[in-house]
Amino acid sequence: MPDDRFFISERLTEGGSSLITEQELHHLQYVMRVGVGETVELVNGRGQLAKASLERFTKKGAELCVQSIREEPETSSSLILAQALPRIPRLEYIIEKATELGVTDFWLFPAEHSERKELSPSQLQRLQQILISSIKQCGRLYLPRITLKPSLFSWKSESISAFYGDTKEGAKPLAQALQERSIDSSIFIVGPEKGFTSKEEDFLSGPYGATGVSLHKNILRVDTAAITGISIISALHCPRRR
Repeated sequence: MPDDRFFISERLTEGGSSLITEQELHHLQYVMRVGVGETVELVNGRGQLAKASLERFTKKGAELCVQSIREEPETSSSLILAQALPRIPRLEYIIEKATELGVTDFWLFPAEHSERKELSPSQLQRLQQILISSIKQCGRLYLPRITLKPSLFSWKSESISAFYGDTKEGAKPLAQALQERSIDSSIFIVGPEKGFTSKEEDFLSGPYGATGVSLHKNILRVDTAAITGISIISALHCPRRR
């Protein structure tokens, strides 16, 4: 992806003007040193990619004129990563890499073994910025959604296939489980650093209706497990790009 791609949350209109502010302004003005009259790309996370020329710098930001727009329809399928809250550095890594691999939704929840039970507004803002950087880097036009969920025991069974990492001997490999069924959308559920409790596993395999699957012969760290599982799912049952 080009370095001159910038994020703007508003709806883009051909011939209209757009204003870049805050972090994106700093990157445009001081990192990339874009000059007046030069052309850059704008992405809004809503399926639009635009070519725009820099008109002027104002006290509010950088004003650009939108020259042309390419639009991409949103897919109806979902690839959801339900991640029990791990340590923040691991969570940031998971968000970044899973976005590159096509996750459409992140469900973040407190597990019984989670050292952290909630996220602060500043931590959520940081995760949102990671999403933006990731879609700019990998070429996606839709921004994944982050949803804060309660503990597992209040979840209702979903209408799409759900899987969770199961370290018990005899668990079916994820690739095999995927090949045995027709899947358009799916949820992959990953525990915290210390794993799920037996009570949580019983809930997942019982009332929630998820399938326990094996990812590797070795025990994987939480971030490795999340990326491995999403990689397998996106390779075998990848939703249309969004």
